[in-house]
Amino acid sequence: MRGCNKPVQAAEFLRRAISLAPANPSAHLNLANACLSAGDRDAAVTTYRRVLELVPAHIDARRTLADILHEDGNHTDSLVAYEALDALEPDNPQTLNAIGALHAGQVRLDTAEEYVRRAQTLDPHDCDVAINLGNILATGFRVDDALNLYRQAFLSSTNNPDLLCNIGNALSHSGDSKGAAENYTRALEIDPEHIDAHASLANSLLANGDYRDGWEHFLKRTSTRPIAQRLYRTPFAQDLSEKPVVVLADQGLGDQIFFARFLTTLKRRGAHVVFRPDARLSDMLVRSGIADEIVGEAHAPDGNYIVSAGYLPFLLAEFGKTDTPSAFAIPALPTHEMALRNKLDAFGPPPWIGVTWRAGTPNLKRALMKEAPAARLASALEGIKGTIFTIQRSAPDEEIDRYSAALGRPVLDLSDTNNDIEDLLALSGLRDRYVGVSNTMTHLRAARGRCSDVLVPTPAEFRWMNRGDSSPWFPGCRIFRQSFDGDWGPAFTRLVEITGA
Repeated sequence: MRGCNKPVQAAEFLRRAISLAPANPSAHLNLANACLSAGDRDAAVTTYRRVLELVPAHIDARRTLADILHEDGNHTDSLVAYEALDALEPDNPQTLNAIGALHAGQVRLDTAEEYVRRAQTLDPHDCDVAINLGNILATGFRVDDALNLYRQAFLSSTNNPDLLCNIGNALSHSGDSKGAAENYTRALEIDPEHIDAHASLANSLLANGDYRDGWEHFLKRTSTRPIAQRLYRTPFAQDLSEKPVVVLADQGLGDQIFFARFLTTLKRRGAHVVFRPDARLSDMLVRSGIADEIVGEAHAPDGNYIVSAGYLPFLLAEFGKTDTPSAFAIPALPTHEMALRNKLDAFGPPPWIGVTWRAGTPNLKRALMKEAPAARLASALEGIKGTIFTIQRSAPDEEIDRYSAALGRPVLDLSDTNNDIEDLLALSGLRDRYVGVSNTMTHLRAARGRCSDVLVPTPAEFRWMNRGDSSPWFPGCRIFRQSFDGDWGPAFTRLVEITGA
């Protein structure tokens, strides 16, 4: 039934059959396959699960379910499904490779390597296994070993843009941004619409200060794909007098705040700026006066100038000093400031120092996950005077306890402020210092006229540039970089020396 040319009609007949024999696993399996062929993935997942309720050891149903969950980005459930499949059918290299990839995506590199090496032992000629192992090694800064694996895979897959992207990512980890860019470019020669190649090349170019080409590749990122057909992509004229420009936010809260700084250039050119941000940001952006109108997410954009906020650097086409407009001011709500000040006063005296050590989304393909070793951060701040608190998102109690133990004193856990962006904004102005990875707090600090000490993993996200101790996007912020061999030692040594911690 899965290959049926009329899967919708097939599904209707199968549902009728199941109503007559509800415990027939073959009918449920055929229905699941028909739903999948018809593009109804939710119904397919539900029905495959029903098959497994009837026959828990049904390998085909379990494998297909695991594959769907993996493809749809449900990494937690897909890992459970693959592990159950591994128990039923041990030593299947494809299953082991998938489990390894999922562990790697959560930056559990040792566990990931163990599974993928088992898969490679069982099938030493599998190109996908070799590439996956290379990705794991590159993420762990074992770049030479990763490149050797990629070269072997390249012998049987010479026109593989994914492989070229992986080679570029490995070179980026080693600090060879030129070599990385060359591989991303080769991938785009094979597949001009390759999303990962565009995104990786954009970051590489922008982090080297090549704004002209970097912003053009940045247009291809996945966050604008659902609305891409409606977006204006031609560089703006210098004079936009009385022209309405509707700006649609994309990406996370921090990114929305960051790209909103380009609205000042639109207003300077005379445009009537309408900004549609995440609803959580609306009130504070109204207070900032950054746009002529702040509208809700239900607002249907209309007109010739409908743009993504992330498109603005390219559309404004000012490739020079004005490429890095300053952060704009956002006033905090006094009631939120007072409540948080009372919490800090009750816990300990100033100076108040906020810390985080992790941000972003785990992903093996690009450095979306920003993380510094929490214990090393605690040791670096061990001797500093004042009260330390954390706003680490999604940190379990035991992680906070471990950080406090490494620091040698109690830490105030204010991670629940992540649930209210107004609390984060208020806290950003109260803290005397922020030491941690780049996150929404970094952008809010800039909006309050405050600088941060930023721990920058390698490869760097473009806002923090590939090299140097400062960023043109955040003047005054001090950068402490992970070395190209993965070592954080020099960064934390310098943090202690500069800050007197």
